[in-house]
Amino acid sequence: MKRLLYVLYVLVIAIVLIPKEKMFYTLEGVLAENQIFLNNETLSDRFISLEIDNTQVMADHLNVASIKQMRFTPWIIYNRFSLSEIEVSPQFRTFFPGKADNVVVSYSILHPLSLSIRADGDFGSCEGSADLIKGTVRVVFAQTPKLRNYPLLVLKLHQEKEGMVYESDF
Repeated sequence: MKRLLYVLYVLVIAIVLIPKEKMFYTLEGVLAENQIFLNNETLSDRFISLEIDNTQVMADHLNVASIKQMRFTPWIIYNRFSLSEIEVSPQFRTFFPGKADNVVVSYSILHPLSLSIRADGDFGSCEGSADLIKGTVRVVFAQTPKLRNYPLLVLKLHQEKEGMVYESDF
């Protein structure tokens, strides 16, 4: 019992002391290599998570989207990156849904080779995964009338038993 408490204590200390801001700036660096920039963000370290508020997403010097809040929770055995209230710029709404209420990307050491993806928004809802070894993404969209409002997105989907499926490589 004493060893278990000691392990839990060390785990909690490690979670609190993880350099969360450094991890975010590393993410910004990776995005910058692909000409995607995050601007005007406000960072708040909340001990067990990092909150990033009011972020503008720029690509090729164009405003692509605004994100009201991002939250990064690195809990070592289960990590989660959530985005709330994503608003796509009007000039890109023909390619992407105009608004996403929530997007959650999670990673667990129980499934170390994949990321789990969930999202809700103007398009309805979707769930998917990204295989980190194969470099593939598979997202299943629920068939809703809302999804039909985005014909360019629907063109990239194919019908399967689970719903409308998007698959791509990265």
